[in-house]
Amino acid sequence: MRHQQPDRVPVWCLLSLEHIIRNGTPDGNYPVIIDDLVRAECRMAQLYGFDGVILYLPGIRENTRIDTLLRGWIHTDPRGDPSHDFSAADPETWEQQRPDCEPADFHSSRLAREMLGPDYHIGGWTPDAFSRAVPWFPSMEDAMVAIAEDPARFTALVCFFESQCIQAASAQIRYGKAESIQISSPFAGSSFISREIYKNIVLPQLTRLANAIRAESALSYVHTCGFLSDRLELVASSGVDGVECLDPPPLGNVELGEAKNRVGDKVFLKGNIDSVNVLLHGTDEDVDRAVMRCLKDGMPEGGYILSTACSVAPAVPPTRIHRIVELAERFGCRTSPNGDEA
Repeated sequence: MRHQQPDRVPVWCLLSLEHIIRNGTPDGNYPVIIDDLVRAECRMAQLYGFDGVILYLPGIRENTRIDTLLRGWIHTDPRGDPSHDFSAADPETWEQQRPDCEPADFHSSRLAREMLGPDYHIGGWTPDAFSRAVPWFPSMEDAMVAIAEDPARFTALVCFFESQCIQAASAQIRYGKAESIQISSPFAGSSFISREIYKNIVLPQLTRLANAIRAESALSYVHTCGFLSDRLELVASSGVDGVECLDPPPLGNVELGEAKNRVGDKVFLKGNIDSVNVLLHGTDEDVDRAVMRCLKDGMPEGGYILSTACSVAPAVPPTRIHRIVELAERFGCRTSPNGDEA
């Protein structure tokens, strides 16, 4: 993450919530309280030999009941059923209502550190303001129409959410001692918006969020799924420390070696193993080839974390994740087993 050359390439895959529940809880059932979920998240990081963990619910008090929340999160549309009327909205006049935070609100991070010890990287997350604004609309189509027809008002909506995202990230760092913040920005790829819209609406607020995280002495990396190649330089110019998912074809259009040449001196790169066509539906040989290609393209000069492009699906067998770590330990070191440079 800090662009140093490690002895071994770090391995840290983003796990889907249901994968964690299926494989990390004693009975495969939904965790009832936050402590159960954190234990499952940490158990999976230890089981797989990852170098870090990202907490799904970083700002939750001890013993808070979460089973109903998780069921709704997995099995229903997380957007809910917003009925907001953009034509009548005036975000510039809306009042911010941000509750004060205190250390007790971030029990998740403290429990994870207690379980994992000092050698694991513990990260939190926040959406960026653009990704808060899009679900405000009844549908994705409504959001895209608003951007096209009234970009000034849509930008005001983004600005309204921006301070909330900054507060969420800063609180996780100050009170939860998160070492990095994943900035979730799933709607910012070229499947949804043009490069010009990215530059004019997404980039300014992403830059301010990245700067706020850096001011708290933590690292940031942006998570965008799908097609990202045409805006890699814009993302890197925001001041984030890293970029994830780097979806390869056909899920996206990012070739890791090309991305490394283009922005690898500015940001660390995380991902590029196809989570669907290779990890979920591919053969064992497909997995091996994908991992070896990522090591070859991503390892030189450091600044690379071996990972699936997006999250590991619930049905992916744990043996496949173990295989990724095994290959990293064999071939992801500065020196190969015979002592030659890898």
